[in-house]
Amino acid sequence: MQAFTEAVTQRLSRDYLMPQPVIQPTGTQTGFAEFCAGIGPEFPDIAAASHRMSRGEYETCLANQVLDVIEVAIGQGAVVVATKKGNPAFNVTARMFYYAVAEDIPIEGEFTANPYKSWSETDKAAPDLPIRVIIPAKGSGTRGYFDDVFLQGGCRHVKEIDAIFAAADRVPRCITVRDGPITELPEPFEEKALAALAAAAPGSVAVIPWSLYLNNRDKVDVLPVDGVLPTHEAIAEYAYPMATTLHYYFKRAHMRNNAGRGVVRGIREFMAEIVKDEASGENGYLEKLGVIALTPEDRRRQQDIVRRLERYEP
Repeated sequence: MQAFTEAVTQRLSRDYLMPQPVIQPTGTQTGFAEFCAGIGPEFPDIAAASHRMSRGEYETCLANQVLDVIEVAIGQGAVVVATKKGNPAFNVTARMFYYAVAEDIPIEGEFTANPYKSWSETDKAAPDLPIRVIIPAKGSGTRGYFDDVFLQGGCRHVKEIDAIFAAADRVPRCITVRDGPITELPEPFEEKALAALAAAAPGSVAVIPWSLYLNNRDKVDVLPVDGVLPTHEAIAEYAYPMATTLHYYFKRAHMRNNAGRGVVRGIREFMAEIVKDEASGENGYLEKLGVIALTPEDRRRQQDIVRRLERYEP
């Protein structure tokens, strides 16, 4: 989301006289925690998110008196599985990632330290290549999406997992990753992921945002997920399994009103900018950076939300 946010703030700096916004790339999970921590100058005005705010995160906002949150979608993106250009490309599934990445997996009915070393052990159709996976460290929006969709999605309907009733016990079984073949990279993840892939051996893959792949197609290739490649059309139609919607969240309590009275100048202008057709519409400047435009009907809906300052409801 950082590249999109910087593009918007550059437009605002061109069109308005206002202080330069402070952008803090923290990852979606950490960003929501800081955004929802309270009202006042020490807390963020806006949160950029590569996945939708959960009910639990919203309840944290409410508990801290962050009551009027406004959610605005700017388009669609995706999380993709990439490998160094020229390396073997093979189909992957969420189930393969669970068996490749989880610390403990069920073998003959018992949870055992993950012994798998080759992709072919996770799926007979996969090549006999060593498992090496590069993922963001905890706190990143891409990592949260990976945990939810790749790992929890991959362990769904595994009978030993389904037998664990309590989510507090079940979820860690799915998302706790093993040491050794798994590399967790802190922010700024994207630069480090590209460097790690460049030095990686065949069989190595990285879980990265689709926009990063688009800007580095001379360096990396993408792997199909469930037989579907992350094309513009497949993501827009949600045929690609790892598609997602990109959002911004705003605090109404921090905004100035239409008369210019209030706290922080620029929040309303930011909201108005991101829903302009020349920003988030088809062929807009955000689409050129990797955001897939919403349908015209959905874009009109986001413009209505901004005009009416509608409160977010999970």
